[in-house]
Amino acid sequence: MEALRKFWNTNARPQGWMGKFALSLMNLTHTPMALWNISFVDFQPDWIVLDAGCGGGKNIARMLKRCPKGQVYGLDYSDDSVSYSIKYNSKYIGDRCFIQQGNVMDMPYENEKFNLVTAFETVYFWPDLKKAFSEVFRVLKSDGTFMFSYGDKNNSTMSYWEKEIDAMNLLPVDDISKILAEVGFADVRVTRKGEYTVNFCARKPLAHVAANA
Repeated sequence: MEALRKFWNTNARPQGWMGKFALSLMNLTHTPMALWNISFVDFQPDWIVLDAGCGGGKNIARMLKRCPKGQVYGLDYSDDSVSYSIKYNSKYIGDRCFIQQGNVMDMPYENEKFNLVTAFETVYFWPDLKKAFSEVFRVLKSDGTFMFSYGDKNNSTMSYWEKEIDAMNLLPVDDISKILAEVGFADVRVTRKGEYTVNFCARKPLAHVAANA
């Protein structure tokens, strides 16, 4: 744990051999959390999906199975994460799966591209949530969904890691909901599991199209 803490404080993203170890560990240990969060989404076969902060690529693989006629994109700030995710999903790369390096603050996608944007255990590493959420809103189709996992700032475990990891910044759950609403999201739903796991689901309203026509 001490080595991982130093790794995150030094790099703020997976890199090198320690990064590859962290990615493989996340693919394994995050599985229960990821499956619980995915259960909130009614996936459609032909959806186009973006996993922002795709890490080791395990959730991309899960969503490829849930959207057998669709496409799944992955975006990550770390080159090593991108390489790992591409290798993990090599069967579909260039066909139904597209993974690249990029920043959630300025995503390399056109407006209204995705039916769903997901983010697993990564939002608390985004330095400017209003800007990042605005980018998610921009690339979502009208009536599209933004689904992400978060951690409760009031939980002792999460507050410990926030103090130990410089790049980690937890906000109260109510503040996250307010930022989503300020950006333009509607029907923001917050669901808790256990002491610190939190799921957010927010919708880009249909009215947005008429308001900006």
